[in-house]
Amino acid sequence: MDEEDEYIENTWAYLNILSLCGEPTLYEGLRFAKDLILPNVCLRLIIQYVPMPHTVRHSLSLIIGSFLLYFNIGSNFIWTIGLTTGSYVSIIAVSVVTKKWRGLYISICVILFLLLCEIYVLNPKLWQQIRGVQMIAAMKIISVAIELDRDLFKQMLNPIEFGGYVLCPANCILGPWISFQTYNEYLDVRFLSSRWIKIIFRYLVLSMVFLLLSNCFIPGYIDESATKWLVAYRDAQAFRMSHYFVSTMSVVSMTSAGFGLSNDCHSELQVTKPMLIELPRSLVQVVIFWNIPMHQWLKNYVFKTCQPYGQFISIFTTYAVSSLLHGFNFQFSAVLLSIGTFSYVEYNFRYKIASALEVCCLANPCVKQCEHKYKKNSLLAVVVNTLFSLVTAIHLAYLGVMFEASFSVQETGYSYYHTISKWENLNYFSHGLAAFMYVIYLMM
Repeated sequence: MDEEDEYIENTWAYLNILSLCGEPTLYEGLRFAKDLILPNVCLRLIIQYVPMPHTVRHSLSLIIGSFLLYFNIGSNFIWTIGLTTGSYVSIIAVSVVTKKWRGLYISICVILFLLLCEIYVLNPKLWQQIRGVQMIAAMKIISVAIELDRDLFKQMLNPIEFGGYVLCPANCILGPWISFQTYNEYLDVRFLSSRWIKIIFRYLVLSMVFLLLSNCFIPGYIDESATKWLVAYRDAQAFRMSHYFVSTMSVVSMTSAGFGLSNDCHSELQVTKPMLIELPRSLVQVVIFWNIPMHQWLKNYVFKTCQPYGQFISIFTTYAVSSLLHGFNFQFSAVLLSIGTFSYVEYNFRYKIASALEVCCLANPCVKQCEHKYKKNSLLAVVVNTLFSLVTAIHLAYLGVMFEASFSVQETGYSYYHTISKWENLNYFSHGLAAFMYVIYLMM
């Protein structure tokens, strides 16, 4: 009878969660999804069935994107319009003087604009509401400026093309970043089928599952009285689920506008890979699969630019730029720079281990014809890679725990004290472990 009573009690507990948390969460999630899907479906249907010049399609993207921004963030959308307009004027002005340094100049100006808005112009609550929108716009603007330096455009984009790209409704709210060339190509795509609806529906359902897990189920499956590391893992996992929700919802938005569709039935837009993050091989792969389009942006426009100055400088600069794009926020900067340091140490440490033991345990999976004596399915390789996976899981708990906080704290941003107190509670374990691994690496 005790087991039966416990089963009944657990059943009622889950029903209460579904009733008190699940229903309102689903309602808000689906309402947000509706606001994203409808304007993007309108854009795609008009492009699909109404013949029009290419410039008119850019105009349509610009107009619908502006209305979508206004509907979601209200009058604050003027900051994104101002960033877009000011950046275009700056690119034109710099182009008159030189054709070489537009990428660097515009990057500095855009990042300074974001920092000044956050520090001196906007209050913290307002900035948290528009930070993601501003970051996506900044990434698009910087990519255009750098590609102009690389002569990837036959001529300077006109204002309608530039505005349509930056304010495109498919990704102006949640992202993901796509290049101007990709955006331009999809405006010409006229391909819709039942597969379009199926992809939207599948990712919509998946995003709601992640939202429910993040808000309702994961916060309660490990009790507060558990060990601090289990609580930290729980809180970090809830944050990761919220990220998966945003990522899958961005796919819904993009697909609704017809972006990512092609005649290839196996080709779909991918923003994140949750399974490779929840069951990680290495922190390096977590970085790659956390946000695939942003990783590509950082790799193409920051890392490759800095490669002549060495691997560490390239990695450090990449994570510094990423943290600056997220805003003048100690928490984001501390986490991103820590990830950069940890992944750099792990990558080199695993390379030394793989060479010393002749085992397939690199941060990225070996190719089939690798020269290691012990292949990936050997007992030694499985044991070593499992140990490194556990270390990565610890890092994820350590780094993600500080994103857990009350709603009021999330609205205004995280303080220096909040970040330090979270890591202090875990005895700065991951930083100490990374330092230990680096010392061993130097001694090998």
